[in-house]
This record gives sequence, structure tokens and C-alpha cells, in this order.
Amino acid sequence: MQKRRDDNQINKLLSMLNFSSNSLLPIVLLITMLPHLYTTSVIIFLSCVFFLCWFFLHSSGFIRLPDKFLIFVLIILSIIILNLEYGFVFSQKTALSLLCIMVSLKCLEIKNDGDRRNIFLIIFLAYFILATHFLYSQGISLLIFVMIDGLFLSLLLIAFNRKPQPLLSLEHNFNLLGQLFLKALPIAIILFLFFPRIPGPLWSLPDDGQTGTTGLTDKMYPGSVSKLSASKEIAFRVDFKKSPPAADKLYWRGPVLNHTDGFLWSQSPSKHRMTKKIQVSDINQFISNSKQAVSYTVTLEPHQKQWLFSLEMPVKISGDTINNFYFNHDLQLLNKNKIHQLTQYQVTSMTDFKLTSVSHNEQLESLIFPDKHNLKTLSLGRQWRKKINNDRKIIATALDYYRHNDFYYTKNPGAMTVEPSDQFLFEKKRGFCEHYASSFVLLMRAAGIPARVVTGYQGIEKNEVGNYYIVRQSNAHAWAEVWLENKTWIRIDPTAVIPADHIEADIFDTNLERLSFSSLNIPNLTRLSSQQKTALYNLWKTVTQSIDNLKHNWNNWILGYDQSKQNLLLSLMGIQADWQNLIILMVSGMAVIFITLKAITFYKQYRKTDKVYQFYLTFIAQLNHAGMSIKLSDTPYQIKDQAIKTFPRSASSIKLIIDHYIMIRYASQTDKELIKDFISRVKQLKLNNAV
Repeated sequence: MQKRRDDNQINKLLSMLNFSSNSLLPIVLLITMLPHLYTTSVIIFLSCVFFLCWFFLHSSGFIRLPDKFLIFVLIILSIIILNLEYGFVFSQKTALSLLCIMVSLKCLEIKNDGDRRNIFLIIFLAYFILATHFLYSQGISLLIFVMIDGLFLSLLLIAFNRKPQPLLSLEHNFNLLGQLFLKALPIAIILFLFFPRIPGPLWSLPDDGQTGTTGLTDKMYPGSVSKLSASKEIAFRVDFKKSPPAADKLYWRGPVLNHTDGFLWSQSPSKHRMTKKIQVSDINQFISNSKQAVSYTVTLEPHQKQWLFSLEMPVKISGDTINNFYFNHDLQLLNKNKIHQLTQYQVTSMTDFKLTSVSHNEQLESLIFPDKHNLKTLSLGRQWRKKINNDRKIIATALDYYRHNDFYYTKNPGAMTVEPSDQFLFEKKRGFCEHYASSFVLLMRAAGIPARVVTGYQGIEKNEVGNYYIVRQSNAHAWAEVWLENKTWIRIDPTAVIPADHIEADIFDTNLERLSFSSLNIPNLTRLSSQQKTALYNLWKTVTQSIDNLKHNWNNWILGYDQSKQNLLLSLMGIQADWQNLIILMVSGMAVIFITLKAITFYKQYRKTDKVYQFYLTFIAQLNHAGMSIKLSDTPYQIKDQAIKTFPRSASSIKLIIDHYIMIRYASQTDKELIKDFISRVKQLKLNNAV
């Protein structure tokens, strides 16, 4: 009784929402579009909301729908809006914005809740919009959103499909959706496991251009890297095969900046750069005396750039998209396309190495000192060269200058916009990694030593739950490379010589785990960490790491299920990995699932109707015992007609028994109450009133 009362209340609630007049459809549509509308322009967002609100008010009986001419005008205005926002560039964002606006406008063509063609078309387009969300992200949170929203769309589809019949109970709807899901799940698993994997996306649209980038850029100026130091956003995750290397080896190479005007650092102008790409297989010719190999897997978050990150220096790279990987003339690892989706690759790096030069122009560019800028820095470097005729001693002298002249490491050194190197070296003496790296490179160039700035990430943060490592945007770092007489580039990080008592407190105001493998001289990190180790902090840390571990496993085993993992699965099954075998497995698996589902359905139907059939035979036996001659080959309708003529006083009972049997046996109506009523009427049937 309580259950029936709850169903009645739910139906009343749906009635209050005026469900029959499509009031819920625009609400669910708006929720479906939200992830796209959130990233688009305000005017496109408001346009979609305006059209959906118009339809909602019409469905609620407040206003009329626009006529055909007005709809035509609205379409023209929508196209103009799209053109003003995106021009004539066809991209993902343009296409999705157009789709959202047109679906919203399509609602204005629904005349009433009986307009099934337009309603079904809009719901099917809404399913398509849900699928397009995965173009930008494939995370667990988005999957949960899509599943919940898809549930509401499916409930709408069931409800509209039943019109003009009354609504089914909520329990019945969920049971129906659950059965559909359980039937579709095995097919989805078969397709996921055995559908042939193709490296790279199956299709793509031109880059949006307006898509926001995250993390490092190919430019550096005073304060640019320190802006990232407070960001907890994850740049990439790393699974080491063994233990990670020491902190002073954890340098993840990114853009190399060789050109400067004294304030802004950037990559060499294209006219000076070597345009030839260095293939991954050829990288070993530029790395000598390499040792201390470390192997690991990088799971890189999308950042809308071509950059790939690896420990200096990679000598072996593998992965499904390896054919897209290459090195530029600065030996920075790049991808042929921008990283728009999660990318996973395996690397072996040599953390102890000598890096040779790719071209002579590299060294010449690395000696250029900006004219008429940072003259004090230029003077100091030249003084060292006059006094010292050894490059290594000049480098040591520069590091001693930072070590012994009250330099401080801080995220907030204040603005340095005019001759920043001079301001830093001779006035403020307070800065972040970009201040140290850029000033050191200028000092080296002033002393006649080729030098350049390298940006990337330094250090890692361990996830104790999943036993893997995280590199966040707060690990962004800048260091220097100098060219020595023995024809090799060596890494110099001037921040590593700053005394521990000269590292200011603002460096520690974010999560200290990011500094666990830092190259900074922080002997008291353990003591600082203990201040945070309260019960609440430890609980929060465990929860956040568990959530990230879930994301990491999702990335590895679902999003990262690539061709190599598929081949591994097939090899474990003893099957050769090729297209023919994959297609055979896929078709065979789906055939087995289909046959199994049909067998289960038949068995369930048989079990539910077997008892009914026995009582049907009892009913026929009663008729024959009362004087009729019924054969099993007679149809239920024939039996009903003969029995009603023979026993007119029992006509209503006979009619209900036959009708119930037909509904149960042939219309698959397996409602327990219906079956119970059928059995009860057979038991209570009296046929002693023959005429």
C-alpha cells in the first residue's frame, strides 16, 4: 500500500509539472547543453536559453509559438550571431554552437505533446549532443553527468512513446531502463575490448584557436613562471618501473628559450631555427656518455600545445602515437599535433648524460646579448672573463655570486619591468626561478659562454594510495644550459645554490608534497610537513589521493586502452593480433551475447507462463468435463466464443480468463497481479449453469 501511495505521489508530481505539455523537455535539453554553453560566448548561451524558455512558456500555456516567418527570422539572426562570434572558421566549437542553437530552435516547431516526430527527433539529437561532450574530456565526472542526463532523456523518450496512454510508475520505468542497460553492457564491453584500435583520433575538426591553453607557454618574463606556482592543476602523471631518480635529476624538459630582448624570452625566430625534425630513433647521436637509465610511463593531460615532457634526456620512446613524436633543434620532445586529449607514452631516459649540439647556429644564437639593455649585467660578465680564462671557473664564480650575496628565493619579489636582470642582480636580489635562470644566462653570454634558458617542470609529488607520481603546474621551473669547451651542453640550476635560510615562507604556502623531490636546498621540509600532519589533514589527503588514484586508473585502463594493451590482451588469449581476428572475436562475442539474451528471455517467459499454461489446461478440462469438446488446437478466441454460448451465465468470468491468458501468453504482460487474478478466476469458475 505504501509503495502504491508513493507511486501515486510521483505521478501527481509529474502532473503538477505539466509533464504532458512538454514542460520537462526544455529543462532537460538545457542541462544536456550546459557543458558546451558554459565554454561558449554569452550571446550564444543566452540565445539558446531564450529559445528554450519560449518553448517552456508555450508548453505551460502562457504564450504562443512563433509563426514560420518569425522562425525564419530567428534562424537568420542565429547564423549572424555565429558568424560574428567565429567568422567563417569551421571548428569544433562552431559546429557544436550551431548544433545547440538549431536544436533549441527546433523546439519552437513542436505544436503539442502529440507531435511525436519533432519530439523524438529532438531527443535523439540530445543523445548526440551528450556524446559530443567527450570531444573535450573523457573524465569520470563527465561520464557520470552523461549517464544521469541520459537517464532523464530515456525517461522522457519512454513517456512520450506511451502517449496518449497514461504514465507508467517510476519503478516500472527504472526497471525497463535497467533491463536495457544490462542488455547493452555486454555488447559495449565486447566492442571496447575487440574493436580495432587506430592510433590517433578517428576524425577531427580544425583547431578552435579560442581554446584556452594551460600551463607553460613558449614565452618567459619576470613573474611568468611564479604565476603557476600556486596552481594545483595536474600537468601529467608518471608511473616509474622502479624507484624514481634523485631530486637533482628530476628535470622535465619543455620549451627552450634562446632569444631575448632583455625582458621577454622566447624561442629562436623561425628564420634562424633549423626546420628539420629529428626522429626519435636518431636522438642517440646527440646524447653521449649516457648512463643511469630510468623507465617510466607519462600520462599527459591535454594542454593545447605540441609539447611532450620527459626527464632529461630521453633515449627511447614507445607508444601508439610514436610516429607523431619528434625532436626539434633544441632537443625538445614534440608531437605532430596539439595535445587536445589525454596522451600516454613510455620513455626511457638517461639522467646522467652529455648533450651535443645540433647545429653551429645554436651556439651563435646562445651568445647574443640584447643591445643597450642590462648593461650592469653585461659589465659583470665581462669582468669575470677578463679575470678568469676558464669557462667552468666562470660558472662556479657566478654560482658563488648567488650563494654569497644575500639572494633570496621568493614567489613575490615585486615587479621588475625595466632592465630586470640589472634590477634583480644589483638591487632587489629577490626572485623566483625565472629571475635566476634568465640573469644567469645573460651573465654567461656576457662572459662569452653560450647559454640558454630551459623551461619545464622540476620534481614530483607521490600519490601514496596508487604508488605513482604527479607533476603539477606548481612544479613549473626554469633553469639554464651552458655550452662548454668539450662540446657539450650542461644543465645549471642557480636556484639550487640558494641557502635554506634564504628560501622565504611563501614558497611553502601551497601543498608541501610538491617539494618532496625539489632541487631546492630545503633541509627542514620534514619539520615543516609535520606541522600539517593533523588527523583532518591526513584524512583530506587520503580522500583526495584516492580520488586522483581512481582518475589515474580510469586513464590507464579505460582511456589508455590503446593498440598495445589490446595486443597484450590478445596475446594472453593466445590469439594473433590482426584485424581479421579482432573482427571474428567481435562478431562471435556479440552473437554469443545475442543468443544468451534470447535464451534468458525465453526461459524467463517460460517460467512465468508455465504455471499459467497449467491452469489454462485446467480451465479447458473444466469445460470438457461440463459437456464441451475442446481441442488444444483450438485458439483462445474460438474457445471463448464456444464457451460463452454454452455457459452464458458464466460469460463474464470466461471472457476475463481468456483475455487474461492472451495478455499473459501472447502480449508478454507478466504483471504478478494479472497472473494472480487469472489463477484465482480459474479456481473459482463454476460451470453448472448450462442452458
